[in-house]
Amino acid sequence: MKKILILVDKIGPKKELFAELIAQRLVGKGIRIVLARFSDLYFEIEPGRITVEIEDIPIRDFDLVYFRRAGDKFSGVAATLACYLRERRIKYIDTSWSEIGPLGSKFTSVLKLAMAGLPVFPTIYVWQTNIEKYQGKIIKKLGFPLVAKELSLQRGKGVHLIESKEDFGKLPLTDSRSGENKYMFQKYVAIKDEYRVLVLGEKAGVWERKIITAKGEFRHNIALGADEEFLPIAKIPDSISKLAVTAASFLSLQIAGVDIAVEKGTGKAFLVEVNRGPGLTYDVKISPEIDEIAKFLGKESGK
Repeated sequence: MKKILILVDKIGPKKELFAELIAQRLVGKGIRIVLARFSDLYFEIEPGRITVEIEDIPIRDFDLVYFRRAGDKFSGVAATLACYLRERRIKYIDTSWSEIGPLGSKFTSVLKLAMAGLPVFPTIYVWQTNIEKYQGKIIKKLGFPLVAKELSLQRGKGVHLIESKEDFGKLPLTDSRSGENKYMFQKYVAIKDEYRVLVLGEKAGVWERKIITAKGEFRHNIALGADEEFLPIAKIPDSISKLAVTAASFLSLQIAGVDIAVEKGTGKAFLVEVNRGPGLTYDVKISPEIDEIAKFLGKESGK
């Protein structure tokens, strides 16, 4: 039997009637209709392996996913889901949802990078009202401590260390604009070194090392409490340069600030964040960023 998933922002009499009327007209055709909410989605992300479920049913079990109504509230998660469905060749309507462009969140970026097999932190995303519901699953997968990241913030802000079940209840419920806070949860990885690479086109233009200045600071995909040390670009390791450029390319960014963390003990590099419109140091005596961006823009304008 084929299955069609109809996703909506909220379930009410009209949407239930819609699903029922569609189901009635498909009786005898071997097709089952399932009505669910975007807030019921569960995402589990690792490099090269992504699981998406709706009320514990794998999304891949559906033959067609129809985005009936997402509204502004769920547009981000809808577009991120569409990126996954397109990559996995699961039919969905409307296909315009996958053309999210710059409107995607850091969660969208993590999913895209993981689909490309690039090294991201193991990540789980659920709608904020379902955090308590999936708390056990999150803990089982990621263990303690784990990290909660606010999706509305970037560049090291809105990162919380979760060391117990009680800490989930301490997460801020509203974001900086008084909207509902959205989180993704990541495995905690002890960091030895953290770098920011400014990608310009198809190469690394500038790189810097983050230096911890706050004693005892919690270090995991976070740049707060750190100073920067700009390093000669000629000395950037090929592995770091290639990873940064590849990540920016997969996200269709020509100018990007790519944060890369190196794990203690293993030396494994992880992509922390890939930021469009990256923050810059404007003091040209300290940073070569302005000079390099000017060169890049001048070169691009002449093509």
